[in-house]
Amino acid sequence: MKLIRFVFLVFLLVTLNVDAQIEQLEIKAVLKADTILIGDRVEFVVMANGKGKFSVSLPVLADTLPGGIYIIGKPIIDSTIKNNTRSYSFKLPVTAFSPGNVSVSKFPVLVKHGGSVDTTWVTTDSVFVKLVPRDTTLKDIKDIKPPIKEPIRFSEVAPWAGLGLLLAAIIVLLVMYLHSRKQNKPFLNIFKPKEPAHVVALRELMLLEENREWASDNPKLFYTKLIDILRNYLEGRFQINAPEQTTSEILSEIARLDFDFSPYIETLRELLFTSDLVKFAKHVTTIDENRRFLSFAINFVNSTKPIESSNDGENPTDEIKSADNTDLSTSDSN
Repeated sequence: MKLIRFVFLVFLLVTLNVDAQIEQLEIKAVLKADTILIGDRVEFVVMANGKGKFSVSLPVLADTLPGGIYIIGKPIIDSTIKNNTRSYSFKLPVTAFSPGNVSVSKFPVLVKHGGSVDTTWVTTDSVFVKLVPRDTTLKDIKDIKPPIKEPIRFSEVAPWAGLGLLLAAIIVLLVMYLHSRKQNKPFLNIFKPKEPAHVVALRELMLLEENREWASDNPKLFYTKLIDILRNYLEGRFQINAPEQTTSEILSEIARLDFDFSPYIETLRELLFTSDLVKFAKHVTTIDENRRFLSFAINFVNSTKPIESSNDGENPTDEIKSADNTDLSTSDSN
């Protein structure tokens, strides 16, 4: 009996405490229309008034409300406090797509006070949803027209046509490039294959001979050009770093190569050391000596160049003969 009296007193104190926080709380919801056409917009309004410290909020909304009503916008929230009276207003745009009477039934409203949250359920009066009346100005209901075939415009075809032409051009250029590479011929004069080292060397040596630089008053310039031509030839022909090496290093590299340089090595050594003396020790050479070294250089390149097949162009022996038959004896000796 004492236990029942204690529980009753606790319940009475809790009830009095809640009532002491919120007085005359009134929450109601309405739909701001009696009749709408199907799909028309109508406002769903929730209003709450009361005295005391409390706040009102709506739960997280999806896209529909209870009762088959669809939400079509965001809620507008308004609240005021006057003479310890709080007022809340929530306006939410909604619509319905089912004809007949519809209403929002058992919608939850959250009331927060004293550190706790209570849920109050509200229901609106129904609104009548009507179908859109038929347009009486129309005589007959006509069938829906099929899709209209629009003519193809140039702007629609141009990108695809351009892409096709580009792919065709790439394929043609690729075929031409592979064909020219197979025949070792220049491709559109753009991708010119690298000339063999002996071709470059012989052309530059013949240019020295044609310009009669072996008879000039500047032997240092002549020997610089002559030795640079041979250094570049050795690099391109035998893959040694001759342009960056000294005379001794070049001779050592040549001695390690798997090539018979025995007919030329002594004259080559003499040419390299003579060139060093001319360039660094102001050594004076004779014109006959210059001509002899130039002839040796031409014969050296012709004798050490790779053996080529005569099927693809000129006979390599022609170049050897032209170099060998160079008539240096008729040159002016100043």
